Amino acid sequence: MAPFTNNTLVQYDAKASNDVTELEVIGAGLCRSGTSSLQAALTILGFGPCHHMASLFEAPERSIAFLAALKGKPTDFRALMAGFRATVDEPTCDFVAELRAAFPKAKVVLSLRDSPEVWWHSCSTTVYRMYYTSYQILVFPIPFLRYQYQVVNAIVDLKWFGRHGFRDGPGVYVQQRKYIRSIVPKEQLLEFNVKEGWEPLCKFLGVPVPDVPFPRTNDTAMINANIRMAKLMGLAAWTGIFAVLGGTYYWTVQQEGWRTIANLLPKFF
Repeated sequence: MAPFTNNTLVQYDAKASNDVTELEVIGAGLCRSGTSSLQAALTILGFGPCHHMASLFEAPERSIAFLAALKGKPTDFRALMAGFRATVDEPTCDFVAELRAAFPKAKVVLSLRDSPEVWWHSCSTTVYRMYYTSYQILVFPIPFLRYQYQVVNAIVDLKWFGRHGFRDGPGVYVQQRKYIRSIVPKEQLLEFNVKEGWEPLCKFLGVPVPDVPFPRTNDTAMINANIRMAKLMGLAAWTGIFAVLGGTYYWTVQQEGWRTIANLLPKFF
């Protein structure tokens, strides 16, 4: 993989990877809409690797790349999504139009919750906590966590609330559904609640129903545990920083004190 640059969002070394994988499924559902279960289901159906928000944390340079895209910088989405057959969750669900332009044959799955209020409750008690100023201050010293919250900030400010011009949590879900319906032809779109199981998803994708249960992934506890761990890591980093600064200051003051004493001694002898 070649490095990211300011001029080109991402460039992959095609000769090194020889990867001609095409994106076949685009998940248009917002985070906390069953996207982890959908990712697992798509992988079982043979549409893996499947990109997910977690992919950014596994490769921090992708956070930098998507952050640039979220801020409106020119983006080669074919290069950015090289190696993936499907994608779900943030931040790609905020680039459905761009991904469809790059992969016109891809089908779109809009994952849904039971209601906008149910979605917002799930979101506000998990990933939205990374939007809090207290979280951002705590994790600032750790680069990959800093990139993480910068991506979350950009998603919330520029896409969720910025795109629609209001700050109404449940309304973000409603507007996303309307927006996706307006840009994706009906024959390429499946509106899907993971509670429906395999049948509608497999029929839409044209694949047989597997003889395994549909994956039910509830990662609420894991997300909150990761947020707590990130805070602890940040606190440890700040403790180390202040310890070094305090030690340096103390050493400097001590040294200055000894110099002062050394300069005064000749006056008394």
